[in-house]
Amino acid sequence: MNKASRPLQQMIMVLARGVSLLIALSVPAAYFFIAHQNLVSTLESQCVITGAAVNSIILSNPQMWRFEEVRLAELLERRAHDGVPQFWTIRDKSGQVIAQSSQVVLQPFTTHRRTIYDAGLAVGQLEVTRSLRPILYKTALTALFSTLLATILFFIFRALPMRLMNTAIHELEESEKKYRSLYQTMNEGMALHKVYVDKDGGFSSLTLIDANPSCAEMFGGNPDAIVGRNSFTLFGDTFREFISEMLNNLERGASVSFEMCLPGKDYFYNVQAFSPDKGLVATLFEDITESRKAEQQIQKMAYFDSLTGLPNRALFYDRIKQSIALANREKSSLAVLFLDLDHFKDINDTLGHSVGDQLLIEVSRRLTGHIRANDTLARLGGDEFVVVITHLGVTLNTTYIAQKLIDSIQAPFSFMGKELHVTASVGIALYPDDGDNAETLIKHADMAMYSSKETGRNSYCYFSPAMNKKALMRLENEIGLRHALERGELFIEFQPIIKAATGTIVAAEALVRWNHPERGRIPPTEFIELAEETGLILPLGEFILRSVCTSMKIWRDAGLPCIRYCVNVSSRQIEQQNFPELVRSILDETGAHADQLEIELTESCLVKNIETNVAGVFGMRAWGITIAIDDFGTGYSSLGYIKTLPIDHIKIDRSFVTDVCTSVQDQAIVEAILAMSHKLDIHNIAEGVETREQLEFLQRQGCDEIQGFYFHRPLSVSAFEELLRGQGEKQ
Repeated sequence: MNKASRPLQQMIMVLARGVSLLIALSVPAAYFFIAHQNLVSTLESQCVITGAAVNSIILSNPQMWRFEEVRLAELLERRAHDGVPQFWTIRDKSGQVIAQSSQVVLQPFTTHRRTIYDAGLAVGQLEVTRSLRPILYKTALTALFSTLLATILFFIFRALPMRLMNTAIHELEESEKKYRSLYQTMNEGMALHKVYVDKDGGFSSLTLIDANPSCAEMFGGNPDAIVGRNSFTLFGDTFREFISEMLNNLERGASVSFEMCLPGKDYFYNVQAFSPDKGLVATLFEDITESRKAEQQIQKMAYFDSLTGLPNRALFYDRIKQSIALANREKSSLAVLFLDLDHFKDINDTLGHSVGDQLLIEVSRRLTGHIRANDTLARLGGDEFVVVITHLGVTLNTTYIAQKLIDSIQAPFSFMGKELHVTASVGIALYPDDGDNAETLIKHADMAMYSSKETGRNSYCYFSPAMNKKALMRLENEIGLRHALERGELFIEFQPIIKAATGTIVAAEALVRWNHPERGRIPPTEFIELAEETGLILPLGEFILRSVCTSMKIWRDAGLPCIRYCVNVSSRQIEQQNFPELVRSILDETGAHADQLEIELTESCLVKNIETNVAGVFGMRAWGITIAIDDFGTGYSSLGYIKTLPIDHIKIDRSFVTDVCTSVQDQAIVEAILAMSHKLDIHNIAEGVETREQLEFLQRQGCDEIQGFYFHRPLSVSAFEELLRGQGEKQ
């Protein structure tokens, strides 16, 4: 390798000398040239200035200026350059010296001349001479410095490339050692093959000419045992199948990748082939046997539930599609049973997820024991299980199977030394009556399951088209309601509340209405409960509260009678941690007076939130807001809460008022509520008053306020404003 690097060393030496010599000569030459040009420029500018002074003397005495030798000499003496000797001479046009300075200039020197003019005619010449010795002295110093610099650079230019070259050679040798070491110790098998061609240039055979220890261990035990053997004999038919593609790609400089199985053994290898040189093929063998086994395990995990071991959603969809295809060919039927545990969330929340998981495992075991081997039980997620029952007929009844599954879960479970009683609701969809594909059957079975929950749970229910219509209507309402606020489709109506003794309006209940652009007015019964379930009640409730407070402020400023305005508030709104802050914010924003606002709560709302947020709601009474209990008597624990909470009004539910004139029981209940409210000093309001007989009965019993169609139906904002204005004018 030293012999090979000798010409390179000689070339580096020549280049180093050339660069050094160029620097040693060019730097002082450049300096002298620049300094001389600068000196010439200086002398020329001095001649211009001095020539102007001489011209002024000539102009003052054009005829006799030649005899002004003393004056001109003094002028030239004053023009001497500071620190650097200069010799000035003034000659007439014949060349005779008229005046000159006294300084002495040493050789070598340079002279600059300028013609003197009088009225445009040359009358003489001005000469200035300066020595070149200072420039030559500095040029010599520059040459000395550049020679020194060139010498240093010579050694740098010679030594540095030599060192880099030696380093590169050393690194190359080390790289070859590392490559050889890597080649010998790498886990992957590496083999080198020689390609033999026939006399026509076509492929003839492939022979192994080198292999690392890993490759030898994979295929023969040691390199000597496999080197020289036919590659196809060693690596099997798969290797032979890819040889044509391999050679074609290698000719284009591309690599080839494929998988192969070792002949006679259950081992799998990933092979990458490339051509390091013409006529040679290199192959890299990676053992992927373990990864193949891991893939099989992963595939199993992808299709089975990790908790229960049942088929998961992906496998279930595959099974049900196969069952549908079989039923279609055999003209038979099948059933999809969707099973959901009742109140499973409560078990998770109270006993913990570990108990919930154990319950799901035990439920899956019980359900598995009640289905046939050719049927499929799967867990879709959470507490949802689904069963596909095939080959239904006279001897196999879906109702019987559904009841057996429900009964199997009803037996108590034992966890942590305690018995746990669980029930389930089942929905049933039949093929082909209820759907001809997996998605439709599961969706319909799910709808039937929810219908079972609505009718009391712990039972089964078959799908019917009415369920689908109901579900579609619910979905349409939910989507429409989400956009109703943005599109201005919701509005407020007010139903007056009348003082029983005088017949004057003392309050009004705010009622939200929905005017759908296509379906017209939608009854509140179709969207209020939906808003509660979907959480849309929160923005809806805020809209109602803001709209009412805005109207309150406008009507108060207009001088209309200051009455109470009642706003119904749901349990979901109370559960907001910031509900009182929201009310305060809206009051401040609209400028409405708190003493005109009444919040109506249901008894169920009180029961659900008594320990959490109800205290904050009743705390708003300090602002002047009043609190009313709506639908009083239809909930539970009414007497307990009416005793402990500072309630301002109770509203007797219309279900007691409707038959109060004909039902002794309703009469007794209404009389008892009115008597109790009077004793507790709580104002009462009767809802749903529609007849004069009802009104007179309530007046006799001392009812405080009346609300119902007998006086007024819910009115639009403008109509209610006009009604309120009329009452104000009468007063």
